Amino acid sequence: MESDSKYVAYNNSVTTVGNTCGIDFSQDSVFLPALYGLLFIIGTPLNLLALFGLYRLIKSENVLPVYVINLLLADVLQLFTLPLWMDYYGNGHYWRFGPRGCQIMGLLFYISIYAGIFFRCIISLERHLAIARPFKFQALRKLKFARWIALGIWVLIAMPPTIAFNKLFPKHENYTLCIEKYPSEQGFITYRLITLLLSFIVPLAFIVGLHIQTLHSLKALGSLVSDEKKRIRALLTLLVVIFVTVLGPYHFIGCVKYVGLLLTTNICDWEIKIFMPYQVSRGLLSLNSLLNPILYIFMRTDFRAATANYLPCLRRMRSLSLRTSDQTNTTDS
Repeated sequence: MESDSKYVAYNNSVTTVGNTCGIDFSQDSVFLPALYGLLFIIGTPLNLLALFGLYRLIKSENVLPVYVINLLLADVLQLFTLPLWMDYYGNGHYWRFGPRGCQIMGLLFYISIYAGIFFRCIISLERHLAIARPFKFQALRKLKFARWIALGIWVLIAMPPTIAFNKLFPKHENYTLCIEKYPSEQGFITYRLITLLLSFIVPLAFIVGLHIQTLHSLKALGSLVSDEKKRIRALLTLLVVIFVTVLGPYHFIGCVKYVGLLLTTNICDWEIKIFMPYQVSRGLLSLNSLLNPILYIFMRTDFRAATANYLPCLRRMRSLSLRTSDQTNTTDS
């Protein structure tokens, strides 16, 4: 009993090191673990199934599946960090896997977010070039080129947060908050404002601009049938909708939070007020794992048949439906 009380006292004193504002961490101790648990259970098999189907499409020398695969790999990377974040938030923002584990999980989480943003931009660019400039695009439409582009994006994205996290969140053996501090330090506020703007405003303008130009080119394209045009239009629109609905709240509330920290005189009061809205928006980021696999549907004209081939239970249901239909037709005749 005495050792337990010492542990509790030690835990509270350590938490105070990074939480001098006295934020009540029980506010998100149910919401975030429940949300992350649901997303992990549903998102993991959904993304793995889509990855399997897209891998089979690569054999057709189509580069688009390469970029969508990397987008889904970013989702899977984020999904695999969720169990540890569930433990962290469920225990009142207490990280018990060591400072190095915190840095690694924080890096993987943020790298997955930024990788998803970059690959959405690449997918939009690829569709624009394929539709608006098909002849110029032919020289770049090689799987080897697409793989090098994907690899370059991962390396480019991994470097800045790795350097920044080592500087802004150095390892402390007696520090149990993970990639957060209340109140935020000036250097971190500046870093977050720059990354929030560059990772949302610029990519959003890029994606929306390409979206508009591609739709104009698609209207003037007479070589595609109407159904194919609808499918391409739906894919492009879905990219914009997912980007805004999933990433929009986090980046908007993040900008409000950090701009407010620069302008307000009572920093801790602002940290307490903005804490829960910011945590909710952080949780919504992981909705990517449920929405991004939908892109696979728009890349398969034979989605029902392909899904039935991958899932035995659906294959049996499909064959049963066909037999029932044949019996009905025979009876009618």
